[in-house]
Amino acid sequence: MRKLLGIGAVIMGTVGVLVCVAVIGLGWRAAVQTADQVTRTAARADEGLTEADARLSRVEQRLVAIRANLDRAGEEAERLTSENPELPRVRSAIEQLIDRLIPTIDQVAALADSLRTVAAGLRAAADIVDQLRGSAQAPGRARIAADTIDQAAATLNIPREKIEEVKSAQAVRATRELITLVREAVAGSERLAQGLAESRQAIAAGREWTAETRDQVVLWVYLAAAGNTVVVLWIALGQLCLVGWGRRRIANRGARSPDKQPN
Repeated sequence: MRKLLGIGAVIMGTVGVLVCVAVIGLGWRAAVQTADQVTRTAARADEGLTEADARLSRVEQRLVAIRANLDRAGEEAERLTSENPELPRVRSAIEQLIDRLIPTIDQVAALADSLRTVAAGLRAAADIVDQLRGSAQAPGRARIAADTIDQAAATLNIPREKIEEVKSAQAVRATRELITLVREAVAGSERLAQGLAESRQAIAAGREWTAETRDQVVLWVYLAAAGNTVVVLWIALGQLCLVGWGRRRIANRGARSPDKQPN
């Protein structure tokens, strides 16, 4: 009976040790896979934010030139208000100014289209950040920046019909509407410049948060795997003790058997 108990203890202890080894291996495998998934998700978020920042940088460079043209047009339009709009010279100056504004407004329209693409990229990056976070949060800085860009782009997307109305208006009204048109474009460009600056700040903060969160999540994943290893090793040690106890029972039974001789 003691020998059977010893054999059973050895078998159970051996199985327990093997199970513990398997649990440790599976734990570390899951930790590595989780860390790799988190790293890939963070990399996608960072890539999206980096691409959006690069686009915003190019837009800012184009916006500087557009704002310079708009400022010059605004100064010239303001100067025309001090002159008699009925004079042929003034009317000709208004028409020339409108002709110079058309390419600038076309550039603004193209800029508005590219900005909508950037805004969509910001929202996609924000969705990936929410995935990394594990839950959907309230609108963050990236989404607010994307909304600001969309609003500024809508303001800058000046319809061509409005320009034609200015061109076909009488001299006095054309001067007034031209100044209004230029002021709207200048105000929209200023709002866009502010939105771009806020967006780039949000992107920088998002990239920093993504990197910190990735490092924290990966650290906690490996700490959990290490803690699991310690606990399972403690259990495995108990199983080894069971194996040792069983082997001693078997050895003691074998040592006693020769002493029992028939009378």
